[in-house]
Amino acid sequence: MLLAIDGDEDRLERQLDTLDSLPGREEIRATVLYVHEEVDVPGGPATVIEAINRELDELQGVPDVVYDAVDALDEMGIETETAAQVGKPAERILDAADELDVDVILIAGRNRSPAGKAIFGSVTQGVIIDSDRPVLVAS
Repeated sequence: MLLAIDGDEDRLERQLDTLDSLPGREEIRATVLYVHEEVDVPGGPATVIEAINRELDELQGVPDVVYDAVDALDEMGIETETAAQVGKPAERILDAADELDVDVILIAGRNRSPAGKAIFGSVTQGVIIDSDRPVLVAS
């Protein structure tokens, strides 16, 4: 399983609740993925921006929710690895799913108004539409 998380604790909690409710949980192995969005400055010097993007993971580190996810999965008895990447989140999630050859991608949709519930967030929607793997959306 690829557990694609962002910095939002509420979404992580929904993902963990969804994962905890799955049958056969003891057989699940998970990779927790955090994607740093690329820095893009229109008109900025390309070489400087590219250098920053290459080092973004080291410059920013990962948010505490990554460690919270690993701790929670460990408590559930789920073997866990972590990964951090830089790029457009939906693309990097799909690339990681392919590279790891995961069986399912677990993401969380954003809380929306009743009218907005008809549309997922752009990352969630991009993953659902472009994935050739099952996508489980925690809501």
